[in-house]
Amino acid sequence: EYKSYLSMADMDIEGSSSNPKPSSQMVTPYMYTVTAQRPTGVTAAAVGNFTSPEDLNLIIAKSSKIEVHSITSVGLRHIIDVNIYGSITCLQIFRPKGEAQDAVFILTKRFHVFIIGYDKTKNEIVTRTYGDVEDANGKPTDTGAFGLVDPEAKLVGLRLYDGLLKIIPLEGVKKRDTGSSAKDPVELKSFNIRIQELNIIDIKFLQGCKVPTIVYIYQAQKGTRHVKTYEVSLSNKDFTKGPWKLTNVEANANLIIPVGEPLFGAIIIGLSTVSYCKPDIFISQSPVSLQGSVITTYCTIDATRYLCADDKGILFMMMLHVDGANNVKDIEMISFGETVIVSCLCYLDNSVVYVGSAQGDSQVIRINADATGDSQITVLDTYQNLGSISDMCIVDSNKQPQLVTCSGYGKDGSLRIVRCGIGIQELAFIEIPGLKGIWPLKIKTRDNLDNAIVITFVGQTRVLQFDGEEVEEIEVKSMVSDEQTLHSGMVSNDNFIQVCPKCIRLIDSHTLAVVSEWKTEPGDVINKVGCNKTQCVVAIGNRMTYLSIENSHIKKISQHELEYEIACLDITPLTPSSDRNQYVAVGCWIDISIRTYALPDFQLTQKHVLGGEIIPRSCRMCLFDDSAYLMVAMGDGSLFYCNIDPETSKLSKKKHITLGTQPMNLQLFHAFEANHVFACSDRPTVIYHSSHKLVFSTVNQQGVNHMCPLNTSSYPNSLALASPSGLIVGSVAEIQKLHIQTIPLGESPRRISYQEKTGTYGVITIKTNSASKSVPSASTLCSSTSNSFDLGNGMETDSKIKKDVDCSDVNNLLIIDNKTYEVLHCHSFAPREWAISIYSFTAHDKAYYVVGTAFVVEDESEPKYGRLMVFRWQGSTLSLVARQDVKGAVYCVNEVCGKILAGINNKVTIFEFNQEEGLKLECRYHNLLMALYVRSRGEFILVGDLMRSLSLLVFKPLEGRLEDIAKDYKANWMTQCEILDDDTFIGAEHFNNVFVCTKEGGTDDDERRMLKVAGQFHIGEMINVFREGSLVLDNPSGAKPLVHKSILYGTASGSIGLIGCIEKPLFDLLDGLQKNLALTVNNVGCIHHREWRAFHNDRHKEPATGFIDGDLVELFLDLPRSEMSVVCNDLFYDFDGTGMTREATPDDLIKLIEDLARIH
Repeated sequence: EYKSYLSMADMDIEGSSSNPKPSSQMVTPYMYTVTAQRPTGVTAAAVGNFTSPEDLNLIIAKSSKIEVHSITSVGLRHIIDVNIYGSITCLQIFRPKGEAQDAVFILTKRFHVFIIGYDKTKNEIVTRTYGDVEDANGKPTDTGAFGLVDPEAKLVGLRLYDGLLKIIPLEGVKKRDTGSSAKDPVELKSFNIRIQELNIIDIKFLQGCKVPTIVYIYQAQKGTRHVKTYEVSLSNKDFTKGPWKLTNVEANANLIIPVGEPLFGAIIIGLSTVSYCKPDIFISQSPVSLQGSVITTYCTIDATRYLCADDKGILFMMMLHVDGANNVKDIEMISFGETVIVSCLCYLDNSVVYVGSAQGDSQVIRINADATGDSQITVLDTYQNLGSISDMCIVDSNKQPQLVTCSGYGKDGSLRIVRCGIGIQELAFIEIPGLKGIWPLKIKTRDNLDNAIVITFVGQTRVLQFDGEEVEEIEVKSMVSDEQTLHSGMVSNDNFIQVCPKCIRLIDSHTLAVVSEWKTEPGDVINKVGCNKTQCVVAIGNRMTYLSIENSHIKKISQHELEYEIACLDITPLTPSSDRNQYVAVGCWIDISIRTYALPDFQLTQKHVLGGEIIPRSCRMCLFDDSAYLMVAMGDGSLFYCNIDPETSKLSKKKHITLGTQPMNLQLFHAFEANHVFACSDRPTVIYHSSHKLVFSTVNQQGVNHMCPLNTSSYPNSLALASPSGLIVGSVAEIQKLHIQTIPLGESPRRISYQEKTGTYGVITIKTNSASKSVPSASTLCSSTSNSFDLGNGMETDSKIKKDVDCSDVNNLLIIDNKTYEVLHCHSFAPREWAISIYSFTAHDKAYYVVGTAFVVEDESEPKYGRLMVFRWQGSTLSLVARQDVKGAVYCVNEVCGKILAGINNKVTIFEFNQEEGLKLECRYHNLLMALYVRSRGEFILVGDLMRSLSLLVFKPLEGRLEDIAKDYKANWMTQCEILDDDTFIGAEHFNNVFVCTKEGGTDDDERRMLKVAGQFHIGEMINVFREGSLVLDNPSGAKPLVHKSILYGTASGSIGLIGCIEKPLFDLLDGLQKNLALTVNNVGCIHHREWRAFHNDRHKEPATGFIDGDLVELFLDLPRSEMSVVCNDLFYDFDGTGMTREATPDDLIKLIEDLARIH
């Protein structure tokens, strides 16, 4: 049926002789796509000496991303990560022959292979060899492609196609000289060896063999499983007889573990037995601890110890007991406890193990074999994983959009709340309106902790002291209390400073006595101040005064008068080991400039005119890692920033960004062993350094006027924020562009819908009876429950459905509060009934959840029965208000024209709903294979079919019928679809591609009934969900957005991306830019960008069209200035908004791309 349908589809396409003309009403089909969150699910990992012979590294693969970490005594330290043009399916580390440093072999889903190494002198990953091993003919293996490197590094074996083993010889592949070009690696050559057995379960290379020798488990036609070995002859390009073989091993044997020196041989693991095999030796055991477990992965500790994990995340230590002659006598398996569902294991050192997961958070754990209790596992560190995302919804929370995802599987299932920016968890709030400044102090204490905070208002200053979580106002008589404080803070010799408009006081923090004071001349008023622990510079109008703070004494050093009044100044040190700065940064009125002066004589060293009419309001020098910056905040919420040389104060690479709409105040704080700058404004932002560039992340607080770091005994490593209404004390969980909060469920979340009227989420989950006993499940913990076990008349008579099944999964509907994320109610569905769709709708001013279900019976190819159920959440009660039995699975639900829209097996069905009469069938549309997804816009309905791509229907309410008006005649296996506009539609398909279709408006009937593909692009990950919206607020500058009609997508690998429409002139510019960048950017793996982004499925491959790769475009910001200039050649655009195009400059593109980067 599948092949015949494809033939029909091809005939339809070929039979269309005319090219349809685009509709004049059609939205521009030019798309921009970019990744907001890189893949987080771990697909593979390995440990070795990758960065140098002395360094021990952990290399992690996450879909198309490679991360390299150094293994240290205090944990993992990130070194570098790189994105490749391919989805990684296999990663193996090995030691090339005659070398002291390891290399890494990588295989991608499209059968590209390459070997990478690390160049420490350039701190970059380099490609040593590459190749394309895809065959024109061949059936890809059903068990998945995998590769393995021979222990002697003579060859690589690839299992890609049934009946073949592909061999890549490595002998003769030399190490690439680090001085040679990154674009001249060696191309790998391969050949195929035919293998008799088709159904290979697992394959490995044996260790200790003079000739590369494979061992594999295969399943015969009768279902029995056997083990064979073969030697690989490189000279003959064929197999020769191996050293041993086994017949009729356990019927469920699924994993081979090669045993190293001095024992050698192999371990065969099944569901109930573990066997050690070697020529003339066979030892088999049936460990009690193994019963009921399916071992899926392992890592080697040494020749006698192997750490294994099963499909539930239970860890086992398998030990081979040997005698004095190194002969294996016994096999023992010990259970250590439970961790996340494991995709890979890596033994690091000293009983520390990295647990990589594709369905839960990856972990670094320590195994304590001597510990008592049910678990010998201690979690040392956790790494967030959003994968796999099965559904998500966008919700406005405090006027900031947030994404709620259904993530993970089984016991690792959870909801993840994703916000663009940094989340500050509020710990305390003090209602004190009118704050003009806040600074932390240490008063009468020898601890290195803050215990007080100075707060200032117009005309007064107060001190609050912390006693645990209690806060009280105290009187410090030595401080000026009847004036506004301009600055305060700890300085040298355990003193603190207070700068007021007419004086500066130095106060002993222990005795609270004034130890030194400096006063202004009569009539002079200090209006700006910059201070560090040993220096202070104050501004009085257009005059600067430099004072030193040494030996508990304030001493005037020098004075300088400028031609313009001073708007801001800063003297933050730029050397990690020093408390001093030899330069002061000054912003001026009138000429709107930023300057640097050398101290102590105020010699002008740099002057940059910022331009415009908005004055600078705050400036800050900051050292991020090894890069120093000078930032200038303007009165309109924009920010200038540039590099500054700490030795010469030379300014370079000036850039500009808009962060808010109100004047900003820049404050420095230190967190997570790094410096950060907090930009206080109407849209507060944290500025930090990542991957050698500045990152700007918004904060989940509205309107912050001032900020200071606060580190007290009860509020360690916190921030104090002054808002218009009072003082907030909060903690920062992590500094990153996206803030992610985890709500563990302990069961698989499959679908989610948000109901604004009741402030709840409806979440469909699946709880397996084999779920973890150590991880609590949300449905079992909920005290308010209900069920719908009663069946309809048709289903009551079906013995297959009515049959009691103890081992079946339980499907639930959870009602979850949108603020506390507490599970308010759990509704359980009948045995065998799978809840597979949910939608929130409003009827007669009441909010309802409609849930679609299917009764799943093992020997049925397609569900025969299902139910459409309408629930209402009111107060604290969930009531079932309507139910409709249907013949088929309700794969999707939505609404159209106030009616319920459902995809039921091969039909699209519309129901009328009211609470008195329930659900009433109105009309159906049948001409589909399987209606998996439905979207509506007005009267239009977009249907994503299982394999018949997209169909566009129209609902005619007056006639009570559905009519198809257009369809895409190509065969695409759909995974999601969405409506961008009345004439523009987007779809995602099984082979990780997306495509955009447009509805034609020609005069010919055939043209009008065709959805024309206007763009196509390879995302590289399985898209499970589209949602209209964005994670960021509108541009605060009020300018026309560059990207409009944006949608977000979530993938099985845990990544979140954005796709939006752009205008043709911008598309043309960016298309030329991405072509130039593809030739310039370092390409790890030597896979061309054009090849990576091409639309590629199991039948054909076509070039990407109509899409801009935002991930590639944003790499322009990382280029050296010299390369930027080359990339800019022959690129033209209307950068000034005058209607006239001109050639692009690096600064033009930097500003444009930074604006684009802010959409995610």
